[in-house]
Amino acid sequence: MKKIIFTIILAAAFSVVDAQELNQTEAIKEQLSAAEVSQLTEAEEQAAKAETLLEKCASKQAEADKLKSQAAGLAKGKAKKLLKQAETIETPLITQKITAYNLYEKANSTTYGIYAANIKDLSANASDKKKTAANSLTSDATASWSQAADNLKKVPTGKKADQKQVVKIKEEASRKQQEAISLQIQTYAVLLGWYDKPEKPQVEETGYEDIEEAPAQVEKTEKIVFKVQIAADVVPLSIKRLREIYPSNEVISNEEDGGIFRYSVGYYKTYEEAAEAIKRMGVKGAFVIAYRNAKRVFNINEIVPKE
Repeated sequence: MKKIIFTIILAAAFSVVDAQELNQTEAIKEQLSAAEVSQLTEAEEQAAKAETLLEKCASKQAEADKLKSQAAGLAKGKAKKLLKQAETIETPLITQKITAYNLYEKANSTTYGIYAANIKDLSANASDKKKTAANSLTSDATASWSQAADNLKKVPTGKKADQKQVVKIKEEASRKQQEAISLQIQTYAVLLGWYDKPEKPQVEETGYEDIEEAPAQVEKTEKIVFKVQIAADVVPLSIKRLREIYPSNEVISNEEDGGIFRYSVGYYKTYEEAAEAIKRMGVKGAFVIAYRNAKRVFNINEIVPKE
């Protein structure tokens, strides 16, 4: 199975956690040795530096874009001056972005390695049901991590390397690494039992009448359909819990596969539309999923070719 998740390291939300009772990363750290906790803390600091650096880059890029927009309505001489100012702002951003993604790569590698080893130990003593669900998630995490490694092998090198291409590849690799870590966190959720007690969904108690309690039905068409997965669990989630995760009137579809209940929203014609929707939703850990002829396509690269 393949899943696409766009999130930040160590902050991916998973549906089975009660945020009022449990802090994800702190709870995970309780399972680790002092040395591992120290390594994770350092990784968190590296990720925070990367995030801060990328935020500054975004702010500077906004300044450059504003200057270019202003130049569009001016005479050639004045426009040239503004465009030069914009270029001066933009030029160092490429190097800064590469530095940020290098920090992310180090942080992700540390986190993934520690989580993988600890999850393996936890799985050994888990019940058969939890072990089956955990193995499925671990397989997905491994696949995502492998894709990230494959991407990084394609990073161009040398003085003449296209730096914008370097940034693009590293950004995609970081996203796949963080997807793998998010899946690892979901695995911890399964193995340690971080989920709400199952409740039979009662629509009338919520005030919402648009939640689909039946498995999601996707229109049969040759066209690809994209949706956004907002949650997953080894037990059915109540409507109340789903609305805590995603407080919106939008229809929430659900489907069960391999003992895991998955919940999604939206109906988009392109991957880009779904990815943009994630940003508006504000649901940490949400990611794009795809269907072809009403069937889930787990390897999204089959329909979203790598550039």
